[in-house]
Amino acid sequence: MSEYKKEMKPYRCLNCGREGVGRSDRKFCSVECKNAWHNTMGRSSRLCRSRIITALGRNYEILRESMERGELSVDLMTLEDRGFRPCYVTGYNPVRYGPDTFRCFDITYCRSASRVYRIRKEKED
Repeated sequence: MSEYKKEMKPYRCLNCGREGVGRSDRKFCSVECKNAWHNTMGRSSRLCRSRIITALGRNYEILRESMERGELSVDLMTLEDRGFRPCYVTGYNPVRYGPDTFRCFDITYCRSASRVYRIRKEKED
């Protein structure tokens, strides 16, 4: 029975840049460097998701507070002054005849160029 040996070649660690000799497909000098490199690579996508989730949460709270005040139609500039960001929605339903419907989790609303109206909370099933 023949023994299979992988060819040993020089490599440079992708994280710290240290040189070493190892398998031909080796990329990192240690498990710590491997973990640090992958954490760094994923950081930007985690930060992006975090910003979006924060904006959606803020939009939800602003719409909920408007409903609690009895404001079912609010000027878009007023909402934006409160921190509402209209580009962040969890759902969009284009309607052929009538206003398009937007969702922020379980709150639905319609939007024109200057107003957010028909703000209502969807009933749970």
